[in-house]
Amino acid sequence: MVGVDIMGPFPCSSDRKEYLVVFVDYYTRWVELFPIRSATAQTISCLFREEFLTRWGVPDFLLSDRGSQFVSSLFQELCEERVNRNIKAMISSYVGDQHNKWTQYLPEFRFALNSSVHETTGVSPAELQLGRKLRSPMDKLLLGRNPPPDTLRYDVEKRLRDLQEQVAETSKKAKHRQLCNYNKKRREVTYHEKDRVWVRSHPQSCAGRKFSAKLAPKWKGPYRVLKQVGPVNYSLVREDTGEDLCTVHVANIKPCYLTAAELDILEKRKVLDVFLSSSNEDEFVGFS
Repeated sequence: MVGVDIMGPFPCSSDRKEYLVVFVDYYTRWVELFPIRSATAQTISCLFREEFLTRWGVPDFLLSDRGSQFVSSLFQELCEERVNRNIKAMISSYVGDQHNKWTQYLPEFRFALNSSVHETTGVSPAELQLGRKLRSPMDKLLLGRNPPPDTLRYDVEKRLRDLQEQVAETSKKAKHRQLCNYNKKRREVTYHEKDRVWVRSHPQSCAGRKFSAKLAPKWKGPYRVLKQVGPVNYSLVREDTGEDLCTVHVANIKPCYLTAAELDILEKRKVLDVFLSSSNEDEFVGFS
């Protein structure tokens, strides 16, 4: 399973690149970085075919944050946000005041990410992907020649088997640790019938409507709780229209507290919606 993300826009580089496409393999955490000029669906599709598929083959799953470039073919643990933060930190550290040179050190950044030990797996992405550690030019000078091919093949196969067992155990411990950390911060919230709540929205950008998901409200509503459905889901209905009946996970709900003035506006909006929905142009009478 491979995740893909687009970072940018960055300042236009000397070779006119403004975006960075990041591919991350979920199992090995192997990273591929590709600077591009424009973040269009056609550009991303060509890049994926020419630079990724021909090198690594077709992944079982390809996940994205559902940006507009990927919605048509379904191109959040995508490219881990942590990887993005590391890349941004690296770029910031090396470019100084010359922001248009952000593409200059991408090969070195990729080497650093793929040769560093990942906290979840306990090994570097290169060890899982290639069966060996990535060696720098200095390592080559210090370690000398490679072993004979037959010995190398046996060592690689054995090491991959050992690494897979190690990663399975290390990943299990890491997930348990992450779950414990999440539960420490998570508060148990129970909602009751007629409680007023906000529901997390998941908007998608649309260039045709000049709509940006990043600028859209993160919550919609308010909604009223109808009943609890199972241990973690609630049946809700839109309060102002009585429509949009839905079942929502508790993680996507938060309490809604409105002032008296806001409640008054909400009630007036309900009346107006009812009036407009039950009227048509033929029913209006003009006065002269």
